[in-house]
Amino acid sequence: MKNIACMFYLKIQTKDGPFLEAPRRVLVECPTWAIHSTLALRILHAWARDHPWPQRGTPVAVAIFIPLAELKGSLSNYVAKELLPKGPSNPFAGGFGGFNSAWNSLSSLKAKLLFVLDGYDTPRGSPKRKGKNLPADVIDLLEGRLFPDARIVVLSVATNCSDLLPMMQRHVTYEGLTWGRSASLLGGGQWGAPTRLLDTVQQYPALRSAVRTTLGCLAIASIYESNGGDLPTEEIDVVESVINCVGSESSANNAAELGRLALFSLKTHRSSVTTSEIRMYCSSPDSTILGCLEKAPLFGRTAKRKGESQFMAVCAGVTEFLAASYLASLASRPGLLAAEIAGLSLGDEIDAEMLKILTFSMSLLGSRAHILLSKLTPLWLSPQTIFSLAIAGGESDTNLNALCDLLGISKSPPVSPLEMRPIWVQIRSTPTELRGWGMALKSPSCTLRNLELAYQMEKNTIHDSRNGMDHFLDALVCNDSVTTLRISSLIEIDAKETEIGYLANCVAKALTKPKLESFELILTLLEEDPPVLKLQAVVSALCRSIPRQPKLSSLLLDLGLCTSQLVQLCSILEKCPQITRVSLPHLRCERGAVGALAALLTNRPITSLALPSCWGARDDPPSSSGVSMGSGSGSSTGTSGLIKQSSLTGAPSPRSYPPGLFSSLPRGVLPPPSSMGRSATLPRQPIECPPDKRSSDSVVSSKPWYPTPACEGGPHNSGTLHDLFLTIREPYSRLNGLDLSKAQLSLEDAMCLGETVRLSTTLHSIKIEGASRLSEILPSVLGASESPCLQMMSIGSPRLALEDGAIAMSARALANCSTLKLLSIEGWSFRIESATSLSALRAFLSFTSIRELGLSNCRLHLPIFKSDSIPLSNYECRSVVVIKISGAQVILGDHTILRGPQLLPYIGGFPCLRELDLSAPARSGLGGTTSPPLIMDDKCVITFFQCLHLQFR
Repeated sequence: MKNIACMFYLKIQTKDGPFLEAPRRVLVECPTWAIHSTLALRILHAWARDHPWPQRGTPVAVAIFIPLAELKGSLSNYVAKELLPKGPSNPFAGGFGGFNSAWNSLSSLKAKLLFVLDGYDTPRGSPKRKGKNLPADVIDLLEGRLFPDARIVVLSVATNCSDLLPMMQRHVTYEGLTWGRSASLLGGGQWGAPTRLLDTVQQYPALRSAVRTTLGCLAIASIYESNGGDLPTEEIDVVESVINCVGSESSANNAAELGRLALFSLKTHRSSVTTSEIRMYCSSPDSTILGCLEKAPLFGRTAKRKGESQFMAVCAGVTEFLAASYLASLASRPGLLAAEIAGLSLGDEIDAEMLKILTFSMSLLGSRAHILLSKLTPLWLSPQTIFSLAIAGGESDTNLNALCDLLGISKSPPVSPLEMRPIWVQIRSTPTELRGWGMALKSPSCTLRNLELAYQMEKNTIHDSRNGMDHFLDALVCNDSVTTLRISSLIEIDAKETEIGYLANCVAKALTKPKLESFELILTLLEEDPPVLKLQAVVSALCRSIPRQPKLSSLLLDLGLCTSQLVQLCSILEKCPQITRVSLPHLRCERGAVGALAALLTNRPITSLALPSCWGARDDPPSSSGVSMGSGSGSSTGTSGLIKQSSLTGAPSPRSYPPGLFSSLPRGVLPPPSSMGRSATLPRQPIECPPDKRSSDSVVSSKPWYPTPACEGGPHNSGTLHDLFLTIREPYSRLNGLDLSKAQLSLEDAMCLGETVRLSTTLHSIKIEGASRLSEILPSVLGASESPCLQMMSIGSPRLALEDGAIAMSARALANCSTLKLLSIEGWSFRIESATSLSALRAFLSFTSIRELGLSNCRLHLPIFKSDSIPLSNYECRSVVVIKISGAQVILGDHTILRGPQLLPYIGGFPCLRELDLSAPARSGLGGTTSPPLIMDDKCVITFFQCLHLQFR
């Protein structure tokens, strides 16, 4: 202590000389179980015994100790009336100017004056004292207005000194006895086997924390002797053993009474209690339970006259354990228990001390921990906290049911089927979450159906992490409610084969779960160019386990599969008739892989196939900008040469068209003569548009027919999906849904897909979302006009912009699809400059059979209209009952933008409309926008409700 006290006021020395000057103000942070008044006395003892003090620099001539807990007035008044003796022993009793004169003269000492302020955290007149509740002269002393050159040492509990830090120049943390001092106390020889004792204490953090105080060392040594060389290792067992050692033969009632006082002190952020408070709370102030508190003196004359003292815990965790004992005693009084639990919440999340109280309470209650668990609320407890408490309470059936109730996955109370939504729960692979969710899955009342495990390979805590994973998988295998399981993981660059092998074993074990209907595995390799067979162990585990799962019907595998691995999986899936839905995102579509998928569709009745973001299927170069905006985008590669001569099997003569039929050339620019075929010299159809319109728009807009997409046969020169599409349109195919969102489709593959949509008799739904070029989706749109069974088409993309020609063609094709019930073109941009295009759209709305229309985040440019001349609802569509136009915008010729509720007057032509979405633009996702929010004035609001009343009754 002597050396530590001297270091408070020494310069920091380096090889180049003094680096920092000696501080004027020092803050000493103490733990809640440390008697910091004793620390203050040791500092003063070092000053009184060793002169000069400190040994270097300016020595201290006068040291004044101020216990702030006893301060009721000014500093000078307390020193004169409480610390100085009365009578002849008072040095100022004989005159010589008196005490006030001596106090005022202290400023002349400057750096030779030392103030030691103890108990800054102690309440004074309020449940929790702040610095502003201190006397004015104490604040002046801390802020440097009183005795500005004096040295100050402030001792406080760490949780209550944050407002002091800006005023301090040095910050010291007191952590109790050093390990060398603790070892000397533990190894005295009379308890035997000191080496084994020291090794055990040093190995476990709970024991190491207990021996940071003198009484804690003596208690641990006594426990070691009485238990024959055995020591508890868990924190609650260590604290309970210490309390039983120092407070033996005390009743549970006495412990609960003292625990009530301990809980009050923790709520008010106090580290000590007084004698009067013990008399107030405890019916037996002389009970042996007080042995778990260490007595510290008070220094004022008034406190000594009243026999007051202050008490602190003998070691860490004692105060929290006593408070937990009090909460556990309230198990038979649920109302009072709920009130005490509500008082623990002081913000969005409880602090560490309150969490320790709840954890100890759950352990003490054991099988009755559900009583306490049912009083908690997830609003101020994180899932991690809830799981740590549940683990402390144990795995009794009532505790597990209470945990499910708290997580909201219990059968009670029952939820109406109309209010039920699929809940997805994501579990991180931390030991606490794995064990906590494992407990929830073991409950018979668990109703969780959708579960995602975010597996992360932990290298630092691999043992605990794998134990938690084994516990979770054991619980998952025994669970009956989960039907959909997703496992995702990031495979680091330096992942070892053993780690991937363990992941493969986890996947295999998860697939043994009964009643598993849907399984998703998403593994992302962080390596730029990983080995082809790096995940072969996982693929082999899948091939072993999938045939053993009779209920599995849906499978998603995102593993970066190579062709040989896909062939291996498809050969296994051919033996699994129960699997009807397959999804393979980010698949490299080499010809061997496509052949394996085609063989799978031939041999098994797969009803849904998803290949989102598949790549390697398009070899033709993209546009110069990387994104083609269709008609009007300024790129001739987007749809140039889309319809070839041999692909017009369903169109009347002539059977060939100029390569620029769907081109994106600017107005007035024709394809070069060398690229124009025989059909370029044919007479054109009558032109109904103004003479400034492009000829291609005129041809498309005026003709009552449109070209039919057809495949020239395989294999394609610029794509690899011919075999797959050919299999889908065969009569024996059972495929109902196809997802090619964000897939790289070559022009030939797109044409082949269009013919598949046109000819297939089983394909009910198709998704081609996120397309970058109009040529990727236009063949499918045209093929839908002759489809006998297509019911859903989702082709939304924020990258596509259509002008008159493509708009009229698409509208006529979709109007002829009598089976189509749902159409989503979210994010599209339209530019209409021709009245013929408007006529085509009105015809589409009149003849379509679509029930739900998705236009979210679409942009419609109408330069031919202004805000005062836009026609109202001069159309009628009786089939559409649901319209989603959230974030949609209409831009008029005078740059007026209509969106949200402003669009309501112009959609009155839907008399059968039942659901309308006019919400704000989405900030992310497909077609997301960053446009400013719409602010509606009074006129807009009144117009909105008037239209709603008149048009939608």
